[in-house]
Amino acid sequence: MPEDDAAHDICLRRSPSDCNSCTIKESVECRFQQRSLLRFAAIFLCCAIPAFTGVILAGFGWFLVGWIAYIAFFLQVWENRILCSHCPYYAEEGRSLRCHANYGLLKIWKYNPGPMSRWEKLQFIIGIIIFVTYPLPFMALGGQYAFFLLSSLGILVFFAVLYMKMCIRCVNFSCPLNRVPKEVVDTFLRQNPVMKRAWEDAGYKLDNE
Repeated sequence: MPEDDAAHDICLRRSPSDCNSCTIKESVECRFQQRSLLRFAAIFLCCAIPAFTGVILAGFGWFLVGWIAYIAFFLQVWENRILCSHCPYYAEEGRSLRCHANYGLLKIWKYNPGPMSRWEKLQFIIGIIIFVTYPLPFMALGGQYAFFLLSSLGILVFFAVLYMKMCIRCVNFSCPLNRVPKEVVDTFLRQNPVMKRAWEDAGYKLDNE
């Protein structure tokens, strides 16, 4: 993936001083912030810890190997392609991703400045459902109902915090969970002509144009 590819001409790669005049700098998180990564990790652990514990106590510990393998495949290969490759963070310099959710993933796909397709969004939803629900049947089968409930509650907390606190500012605008207002998306696209053109080619309409 050549770093001088025209598709990578995006404001995230420019000097942070250029952000001073940006009218939406407080509305989107267009620069990596470590505190967002720590928040994401913390809320994920709310469901992961009781899930791991419950599956082990249920006597299905070896099935966690399958879950770990799926997580690795989903994050590095599947989600990397259908979700991450569309994110402006993916256009930044370097071979690994620097974002609050998938920090450290290798960029094995070409950056796509256009939005996710409907098929990619459907794949993402299916992949996420498998991701978060995989341990639940094993806890139910093993009678670990307390951990089943804790893990289920953790899943709800995970998505609630994402939806209310993080997705409202995320620059991966075509993600099914994204909640950034359209006027902010439009402004961001106008400031990034390559991305704007790719979105318009996919059928997106900016207001007042």
